[in-house]
Amino acid sequence: METSGCSVPTSADSLLSSISFMVFSVLQAVIGMALNAFIVTVSCVNRMKRRQLKCTDKILIALGISRFCYLCVLLGKILWMSVSSRAVEVTSAFQMVRGAIWFLSCVCFWFSACQCLFCCVKIANFRHCLFVHLKMGISRLVPWMLLVSVIGSLINTCPFLSGIYNITCRNNTGSNISGNQTHLEDLALETNLFNLFLFCGVGFSAAFSVSAASSSLLLFSLWRHTHLMRNGSTGFSHPSMAAHFQAVKTITSLLIVDSFNFVGLMLLLSNLFAERTPENQIITTVIFVCPSVQSQIMIWGNPQLKKAFIRAADGIRHMFSV
Repeated sequence: METSGCSVPTSADSLLSSISFMVFSVLQAVIGMALNAFIVTVSCVNRMKRRQLKCTDKILIALGISRFCYLCVLLGKILWMSVSSRAVEVTSAFQMVRGAIWFLSCVCFWFSACQCLFCCVKIANFRHCLFVHLKMGISRLVPWMLLVSVIGSLINTCPFLSGIYNITCRNNTGSNISGNQTHLEDLALETNLFNLFLFCGVGFSAAFSVSAASSSLLLFSLWRHTHLMRNGSTGFSHPSMAAHFQAVKTITSLLIVDSFNFVGLMLLLSNLFAERTPENQIITTVIFVCPSVQSQIMIWGNPQLKKAFIRAADGIRHMFSV
């Protein structure tokens, strides 16, 4: 039958959009995993050269591994959704995947906060006795900070097991979900938004507060250092000035990217947009891009990583030019 004067909708545009989304997601995941693998590799090589693992390398290795695993889980979720039925998002396994996504992201937030705190304590100059005592003992506290970050993130993820998502029957709310007569297509997912924003908000806010406080202290220390230079107390080429500037730039950039990442995660985990919709794809794209951007910030903000990255890039360029 011919239809004149109207257009018949086809799935060509939807298919093209899905393919583009998959290609971009895989590309961003590969880039992010490669950057984090590079950070871990360089830190481990530095450890072998020095016969010891510096605190900065410990934090970088923890951040690199956590973000690598985070991107792996995100990519696995995308690939699973691309080959599974539309009803798969109401299964318990899929909700466990979302819990794993939040756990790894929360770990990344806290490891980033540990990095900000460590930079603040090592670079900022304050004469308060507590700050001086912390500066002298921060190296011994780094392993404990990383361990507490993992334990705290695990506790913060526990509500995902039962308190946030609830699978119910779509057509008959009184039917037994575990019964043999309930089909997967008849199930619906209910999200407790209050618990989601409460627990996730508390976990992120605590880590964000540590990073923001570290950034504020560094800014204050930088202002005071600049004031001393204007009074002629020190030279303008003092190395501490460059360290202050670089630390403030790095921490501020990480805070901005963490904020975008958290907003995207909340939109994804809250189920405000159904899976496979354009809105959900845009949110997932933002979540994929953030770890890659953060890894680049860390590389360009660390002199050793920056030099190693430039050498590696020159080597790859030379290899392809031959």
